[in-house]
Amino acid sequence: MNVLKQGINIRYCPLKLYQIFLIFLGAALFIRFPFFFRDYIDRDESTFILMGQSWAEGHLPYTHLWDLKPPLAFLFFAIIIKIFGKSFIAIRLAGTICVAITSLYLFKIGDRISGRKVGFWCGMLYVFLSSLFGNVQGVMTEHLSMLFSVPGFWFLIKATKNRHIFTAGLFFGIAAMIKLNLAYPILFTGLGLMYFEFREKNTVTCLKSGVIYGIGVAIPFILTALPYYAEGLLEVWWESVIMAPLHYDTPDPANNIKAFIDLIPFIAVIGLLIFINRKKRCFPKWCKNYTYILLGLAGTMVSFIQSGEVNSHYLIQLYPFLILPLAVVVSHIHWFAKVAYTPVAAAVILLIQFEPIKEYIVLGDRVLNGKSLYNGEGIEVPRYIRNHVGDVQSVFFLENHIGYWLIDEQPPTKSVTHPSNLDREQLYPFYDNPRKDSIEELRYICSVINPEIIVTERGKIPFIQDDTPDNIYFKKVLAQRYRLLKQIGEAQIYQRID
Repeated sequence: MNVLKQGINIRYCPLKLYQIFLIFLGAALFIRFPFFFRDYIDRDESTFILMGQSWAEGHLPYTHLWDLKPPLAFLFFAIIIKIFGKSFIAIRLAGTICVAITSLYLFKIGDRISGRKVGFWCGMLYVFLSSLFGNVQGVMTEHLSMLFSVPGFWFLIKATKNRHIFTAGLFFGIAAMIKLNLAYPILFTGLGLMYFEFREKNTVTCLKSGVIYGIGVAIPFILTALPYYAEGLLEVWWESVIMAPLHYDTPDPANNIKAFIDLIPFIAVIGLLIFINRKKRCFPKWCKNYTYILLGLAGTMVSFIQSGEVNSHYLIQLYPFLILPLAVVVSHIHWFAKVAYTPVAAAVILLIQFEPIKEYIVLGDRVLNGKSLYNGEGIEVPRYIRNHVGDVQSVFFLENHIGYWLIDEQPPTKSVTHPSNLDREQLYPFYDNPRKDSIEELRYICSVINPEIIVTERGKIPFIQDDTPDNIYFKKVLAQRYRLLKQIGEAQIYQRID
């Protein structure tokens, strides 16, 4: 009964680094394991798998299939597929390990800034936030980029020698070649580094540190370009990696304003933390670490506002920089030092585990009914096509496009590697698409390629308004040349009428 009343206090100091890593890995695995068997959690993950498969087969990114991410985003998937074959479990287990490693480095940063207790909960909070709430249980580029960005930050805050600055830049450069919008926080923190070098030393040291940092950042960019240079395809790299992201969204101030509004709750939390810090002096005045954290937060949010979009998985990039000051500030609040880990705390943890527990129930139900653990329309649709249609000449997935991977088919054109890119006409020139707009691309797919099977939902093209010429044309094609073969959940399988 004493345990129930007083709770259990964790002894942080005796914990070794590997033990802390195993705790983080166990927590991440508990949350993420039931999602290993889902068809897809986010369309982006399915696209990364397709791009990784293409690279594993010997095609450089952007030459065979195309997506708007830097090449190292696909290298992770290519390596896993090359080693383990087509395995959802291998991909998502590797992603879980990435989350645990990132959490371990957050622990190291928190420990250095404010002690082991703060460090431990920084790492644990990252496990929760990067694995719960929204479509983040898959492997996203945000998870992969933080695997390098957070260790880079660790080297930055411990920087006492040039090699630390170089290593920080190198890790940041790798992160940017996974998620290009990280260029903003990388730039902001780099300027912060130069400022402190100037203030504490002199102009020469400031410039020298900036150059060393910049060289570290530049090396991953150069290394990813070399294979393209060797193949005479450097322009492909330049257009796809550098130029296309600059044209991802048509400039619209309304989108930038909307993104800013979406970030207001986070800005309010940051403002509150800054206010409390000024009152309680949680960080010393002009503290480098505190400044770097704020610069990282500012740079990340500026990148969101500039893109005009704040999706739930984008926030994974924000969490490390938000968790650190939050944990430090909370640790300076008087009652925090007296917290005992009671059943109330356990109840809170269980409450935030609602999504994984619900998924465990789904898996248990499938086991009891003798069904495969793999579930979802993205699994069922390819299985139906294999069993009832057999080998298909060509297939066009407008939804559940992980199906290409599962039936060993390719998207009909580069523009539909990710289905939403069909409507991003401004990107067509950057992968030499000879068609000029989405309706022309759609006519080419439906008339020239003439797929035997089309998979969609509600008989229309997703991401595009119903009354557009694209959807009017597409519905006409389905009505005149295809028949509805099978509906599985919301997915509709159409077969060409020969």
